[in-house]
Amino acid sequence: MFDFTGKVALVTGSGGGIGLATAKAFAECGADVALLDFNPALLETAKPEVEQYGHKVITIQCDVSKADQVDAAVKQTVEAFGRLDILVNNAGITRDNLLLRMEESEWDAVIATNLKSVYLFSKAVNI
Repeated sequence: MFDFTGKVALVTGSGGGIGLATAKAFAECGADVALLDFNPALLETAKPEVEQYGHKVITIQCDVSKADQVDAAVKQTVEAFGRLDILVNNAGITRDNLLLRMEESEWDAVIATNLKSVYLFSKAVNI
């Protein structure tokens, strides 16, 4: 359907769910893919699923809410592939709780992962 041959995609939160499905779709359409997730076990399981399409795949453990880790992940992707064409800000978490009972630390974690990470990655890839 789409041709991403020669392109490089970085997908956050790609250890499973929508992120993994997105990474697989890019690989199926010809892209090399950088898989990013906080959980290294998920990355280990996800990598062969994306590699099955015959394109280069790297995995990077990354806390998407930390600027230094985001910058390092983007740098590692560019070093591995020589470029970065596509960024998918997919990482996200939930804390199932009513707002009135939610701890501030839970709120901060959701905002850092779901919102701040988009800012950090968008800024990092624009360098």
